[in-house]
Amino acid sequence: MGNYGSEVIQCPFYMRHDSQTCHLTCESMPPGSSIKSHFSDGKAMRGQIRKYCAGDWKLCPWAKLLLRCKYEEE
Repeated sequence: MGNYGSEVIQCPFYMRHDSQTCHLTCESMPPGSSIKSHFSDGKAMRGQIRKYCAGDWKLCPWAKLLLRCKYEEE
């Protein structure tokens, strides 16, 4: 996990983000893979990070899917 400005990233699925390209990378399925989301601008990406990655990550649609599909079946 990492820092995002003054906020601490809370989401266990967060991997990294790139402010230059507006990409957010998260853990994916199968094991060892990742998914990269591209945002239209930095403001949209920062909003996503603030709301879910550094906020209530359990409400993130991607985190919900990963929890259900990847971890509840194990």
